[in-house]
Amino acid sequence: MSFFLAIKRSAIAFAVTLAVGLLSMGALGAALYYACYLVFSPFYGDLNEWRGDWVWNATIWAGMLWSISFLVAGWFNLQLERRASAPTLRHAVYAGVLWLGAALIWALLLMTSFEPA
Repeated sequence: MSFFLAIKRSAIAFAVTLAVGLLSMGALGAALYYACYLVFSPFYGDLNEWRGDWVWNATIWAGMLWSISFLVAGWFNLQLERRASAPTLRHAVYAGVLWLGAALIWALLLMTSFEPA
């Protein structure tokens, strides 16, 4: 429990993002796909061109699963804070972990769910 108190802002962001991932009905997941668009577009194309029941499920799951990235980013931030790292470095690592989390989640979802039209 002390871990979650140490990263309380990230834990709150986790809970809020988990709820928003579900309640946005895929909008957050779609935004995350477009944040990683340059990585995935050569292989999977544009999200708007995908067809099938799997698309909506994947976008909802992407938004919800991405919330875990906040806990991971909080852990990295805590480790860097204990080492007295510069705030700029900590913020850059935090943002990088969030982007990498989105990319990894979409990679997993696309490898397991993608059905070409």
